[in-house]
Amino acid sequence: MKTLACPHCQTKVPECANVCTGCGAEIVRGPTKRERSQIGLAFLCGAFLLLAVGLRAWQVKTGSTRLPPPNSDAALFLIIGAIALLTLAYISGKTAGRFRRRSQVRFFRSYRHQ
Repeated sequence: MKTLACPHCQTKVPECANVCTGCGAEIVRGPTKRERSQIGLAFLCGAFLLLAVGLRAWQVKTGSTRLPPPNSDAALFLIIGAIALLTLAYISGKTAGRFRRRSQVRFFRSYRHQ
């Protein structure tokens, strides 16, 4: 069985453990919330760029460089579609972030000072 060394107490801990047997430090696997958010934002930026290029290609294809009037149904669907695409890109980026560094192991220990 593979073991990990706790950085706090140097105790050998089984890889499948959730807590260090020596000092009680919590063992957490995978990326942090911040890392997942950064990956989600990268996907969001990519989707925004894709949306801008796709919108421009649609304008060139139809021969019109103008967007639909703001009070039309087409404008509403365009805005709702853009929001849905960007939201989906962010969520899928955060989900992909979970798989990116799922083998990363961190030890967390809270010290109580008196």
